[in-house]
Amino acid sequence: MFRRLAALAAALSLAAAPALAAPRDADPALWVVRDADTTIYLFGTVHFLPKDLSWFDEAVADAFNASDELRMELLPVDDPASLGPLIMKLAVDPNGRTMAQRLSPEEHAAYVRTLQDLGLPAAQLEPLEPWFIAVQAASVMYMKAGLDPKTGAESILTEAARKSGKSITAFETPEQQFTMLDSTPEVEQLAGIRDLAHNREEGLAIMSRLVDHWTRGEADATGRVMDEEMKDTPETARILLTERNVRWAKDLKARMDRPGVVFVAVGAGHLAGDRNVRELLEREGLRIERIAY
Repeated sequence: MFRRLAALAAALSLAAAPALAAPRDADPALWVVRDADTTIYLFGTVHFLPKDLSWFDEAVADAFNASDELRMELLPVDDPASLGPLIMKLAVDPNGRTMAQRLSPEEHAAYVRTLQDLGLPAAQLEPLEPWFIAVQAASVMYMKAGLDPKTGAESILTEAARKSGKSITAFETPEQQFTMLDSTPEVEQLAGIRDLAHNREEGLAIMSRLVDHWTRGEADATGRVMDEEMKDTPETARILLTERNVRWAKDLKARMDRPGVVFVAVGAGHLAGDRNVRELLEREGLRIERIAY
């Protein structure tokens, strides 16, 4: 099933791609923290981006080229089908419940219509947990709107790191990420499913705002949007944002004890908003500088 979903996503990515226009200049935010022998660049990413943005240049490219190591949330997954055992372990409901048993008949009908509109196999997804379905559906929704993970920041940076021979490291493993998603409260997971079924256009508009803020380097505005969107799912925000920020800040504080130059690329929401990684590092006495360009 996962192979079919991956193939569908790839096909939609190609089919939905708009005609290429002249590249639009983007200048996303970039920060640096350094001491006598260690430099860490902090770059907030967007996982799905339009194809016509030109952002991997100027100060971002200079910082990346000066780095020995690219550190991301997760190591690249070259074969999505390799995640199959992990999906079976964490994304299939252990009690055998289906989405029809989680939703009212009216909600389930709206949910199925949404998946069908997106071209996803509702019947095959029925035994899976809401968090996994929401992630798959949102990914396809973004791609049909012209946003593509292949032109997302992580994909571009990974390709560049491999070509230049940089080491690629990660804060987390796929199993850790899946476990976190699986541990979010079901009531909050279902809120995401209902949003998908009833507020799809609003979700796309929010994503568009985030991309616009990112292209202009408006980190504070990005943080405000993220905080507003997560306020109705506080436990999910705690698990997926706050607690991860604390762990990553601790990791980066320790990394300052070893020499080298590191380019850290994580979701932009982790570097802005309430208790973000930059704020936590500053609380530890580190000086974070915004790089103007």
